[in-house]
Formats: sequence, C-alpha cells, structure tokens
Amino acid sequence: MRLLPSAALVFAASLATACGGPLEEEAPGAEVVDESIASQEQGVDEACVGSGVVLAQPDGASVTAVFPHCSYADASAASNDGTYDQPSCAHRFVTEVTGLGGNYAQPFVELIPASSNVTESACKGVAITGAAFGYSNGVWWGLGSVSTNGTWIPPGLFFPNGFCVLRFNIGTGGSGYSKMRVTGFGAALGVFKTRVRTGVRVGNGPC
Repeated sequence: MRLLPSAALVFAASLATACGGPLEEEAPGAEVVDESIASQEQGVDEACVGSGVVLAQPDGASVTAVFPHCSYADASAASNDGTYDQPSCAHRFVTEVTGLGGNYAQPFVELIPASSNVTESACKGVAITGAAFGYSNGVWWGLGSVSTNGTWIPPGLFFPNGFCVLRFNIGTGGSGYSKMRVTGFGAALGVFKTRVRTGVRVGNGPC
C-alpha cells in the first residue's frame, strides 16, 4: 500500500515555513485531494494570517483560551467534515485562539478518524500537516510546522490492542503572544481529506 501519494507528499512539503520569521498582518463528507494541490506556491502558509482567512465553520473557527488552575486544557476547534478549503489558505482548517495574554501555549494539530477502530495500516496511511503563528506587537510570527503520518504504538501493557497517535505538537510552543493561529490538514491514505482539530494547549499542569 502506498502510504502517501506523490501529490499529497508534495503538498505536505509545501507547508514548511521558517520558524521565528515575521509575517505581515493583512488589513459534508470526504473530499478527494486534487492533483493541482501539489503545484501551490511555498508562500501559501503566509496567506493563512491574512484578513481573508475564514474564522467560522466550515473552514475555520475562533475560540478564546481559558486557563485552568493546576491542570492543562485545550483551546481548540474541529472541522465539521473534510470539505474545509480556505479561500486564501487553501485546504486548511484554521483555528484562531485569542485571550492568551502572553502566556505560554503549545499549538497542535490532530486528525479525527472516521472510526475509533483504527488499524495499524490505516494509522500509518494517514497524512497530517499543520502550521502555527503567533501575533505580537502587530506582527504575525511563524512558530513552526509539522508534516507526518500517523504513529502506530504496538500492543503492550497500556494498549492491549495497539494505539494510533494522530495528534502532534507544532514546534515547541511559545509565550508573549496575544493570539495564535493554527492550521491543519488531514488525509486518509494520503488522498481523502478528513476532519481535523487545531488549537493550543494551555495551563501550568499539576500544582
């Protein structure tokens, strides 16, 4: 089985963005990923912080972070299905998390499988990509990107039937930002777009 067709692989590679570089602030069902995705320009991620990005379903969402006491919490949103397709941030589901107040936040992207029973081959066959941006002093900064496949954990003491890891951190996180945008893309067998969840994890952990 081919885990990631060439078009999807090139598309995944196009998500790479330089960490720490400033970016200028501008005033239902599975979908087959078109071959033309592979020809997108490298600058597509920069477009994900523009004013044309949709921050409402079906292509995105806006959420406010709530910092828990003595624990961790996610400030995130999930796509309705796999049809998300941003006008200026093509084939990405975008979540903007506000209310960070300069506190540390860890961006992540997570693929949401169609079934809870994910086999090893299906796990290794999904493609997951994401990028994150932090807003500070009127400028968007690239916080990193990730492009990977699902990670299979073989059966063992804690996972008798094996376990598929479908959630991945983007970069090492950061502080000093008033808000973050996190983009995500998921594809089953590298071809059929799937639901994704994007956002950040906040909190200081156990007291």
